[in-house]
Amino acid sequence: MQAPKNTPTKSRQYKGFSFRQRLVPAILVSLAISLTVFVFGPFEIYSANADQFGFSLFDFLGWNLLFALGVSAIICAILLPLRGRVFDIVFALFFWLALMLMVQGNYLNLGISALTGDGMGSDGFNKTYLILNAVIWGIVLVGCVLAVLLIRQKYREWITTVCIIAMITVIGMQGITMAVTSMTSDIWKSTVTVSKPEDEDAQALPHLLTYKNLDRVSSEKNVIWIVIDRFDTTFYAEAREACPEIFYHLDDGFTYFNDMTSLYPRTFPSVAYMLTGIEHDFHDARSDYLAEAFSNAKFLQILKENNYSVNIYTDNYYCYEDARDLEGYVENSSRADSVEVVQKPKLALDMTRLSLFRILPVVAKNTVGSISTPDFQKYIVYETDYPKYESADMKVIYDYLSENSLQLFDGQNNFTFLHIAGCHLPNKYNENFEAPEKSDEWNSVVSMKQSFKIVNLYLDQLKELGIYEDATIIITGDHGSLQGSDTRLPTDPSRPNPILTALFVKESGASGTPLTVNSAPVMQADIIPTILRSEGIDTDEDFGKSVFEIPADQPRKRKYNFQSYQKDTGGYEVIEYEILGPARDLSNWTIVNRYMTESIYH
Repeated sequence: MQAPKNTPTKSRQYKGFSFRQRLVPAILVSLAISLTVFVFGPFEIYSANADQFGFSLFDFLGWNLLFALGVSAIICAILLPLRGRVFDIVFALFFWLALMLMVQGNYLNLGISALTGDGMGSDGFNKTYLILNAVIWGIVLVGCVLAVLLIRQKYREWITTVCIIAMITVIGMQGITMAVTSMTSDIWKSTVTVSKPEDEDAQALPHLLTYKNLDRVSSEKNVIWIVIDRFDTTFYAEAREACPEIFYHLDDGFTYFNDMTSLYPRTFPSVAYMLTGIEHDFHDARSDYLAEAFSNAKFLQILKENNYSVNIYTDNYYCYEDARDLEGYVENSSRADSVEVVQKPKLALDMTRLSLFRILPVVAKNTVGSISTPDFQKYIVYETDYPKYESADMKVIYDYLSENSLQLFDGQNNFTFLHIAGCHLPNKYNENFEAPEKSDEWNSVVSMKQSFKIVNLYLDQLKELGIYEDATIIITGDHGSLQGSDTRLPTDPSRPNPILTALFVKESGASGTPLTVNSAPVMQADIIPTILRSEGIDTDEDFGKSVFEIPADQPRKRKYNFQSYQKDTGGYEVIEYEILGPARDLSNWTIVNRYMTESIYH
């Protein structure tokens, strides 16, 4: 008897897997995804940049493992109840994801390096590669789905074996790398532990710069040096056009130097160099350079000798190693009585965000949000006599200055170096320091509004106290913008603008005059002699000329040291430029030396 026409014959029926047959592939694919995202990715990021984090693997990896097991269980809970063709298609999607996350993280991230502070996204990739990367992901996706729809039924056992071997390979390759790294390095050595004054190692705790004296200014002489991180001339121009009213203090005795070059493209070693005038050779260790620079900071010593109360407000690690090196002249340092890593689950999630940025396709990297290395400092809590100074959260600084109005003190002059995050971090707040509508988007105008809300609050109070006119005031950046990537050289035609740092100077005695624009070829090394001239300090040390003594129409040799990440070696190439003529003209930039270094933060 013939089978009815609408009833498929046994040979045409789709052969689904039993629960037992679905179990092993489901477990393997769930582990491949979750371990890649939560364990292998964060481990590799940490091991490659351990010297940039102030915490240990023990502080987050346990939580990441728990997250991995939880996500793995969820994936299994999704897959295992499914049957037949539905299971195969959904499994194919998870298989594709597990495979491509590993491939992207290890082989397809052309040009990714340390975070530059622009947030995490696709800006570091050209459009051609962005499209090519999406095409690769798309081709593999189509291949996985077609394998299920067209091949799996005929080569059932073969496809199953290939999937199992592939997932074991994804897990095994990354697991072996993790094991080898663990055995060949001291990566598991704890860098932060809970310590109390009675502990034997209490003396080893660092000395830190605190908020002490931030609300004090002198009734006599004052130098106020405000550094807005990553204050690029382009950001100033954008904000000047969008909201010129925020710059009202600049029309009161300031001069704008629009052709100022920094020596370095990052906070390290820019801030230490600005304060000390001592250059860094990237062959030397970061900690050694910082200790040597501040231990031999002649400019700060001269201020101390001239009866200045010296107070420096900036971050540790990037700007100083231990405030003991500054204690001969800096007054706002304090020994940490304890240190502890807090909010470890959130720390683990932020490490996961870094992992996702690494393993997601280029077109999806923006979905991770914005994060940079200073964001991790909030998880390290020091107990000191005064709160440890942190520039990462400008709302904290603004609130402190709002709640603690500037007070005059007598008998000493005052030097205040105030470093704020400025344009370096994502817009965690709007211009009123409230939660923004889209916190993962970075906007230079908003960052400028935040920065000058702090600047204006400070300068308003100087005027209220009657000491504004006689004060020397410097408003500048520690470096310009890398514009999304440290793989594009400063002279790369793809850069929309040259890397120039904004500089505004008000000499002592200047006020009441509108903003003057000066195109002299100045550089960071000129700030120290500018301060000394403005304050009338005579010294036998030759720090060079003031910015006001440099002719605008005279060619002058300047230096710029760029560090370009090399993906093939994981190291950095230091590229030394000589600039002869206006830095806005990239034809005036010439490479004079280049050399390799393992890390710029080692």
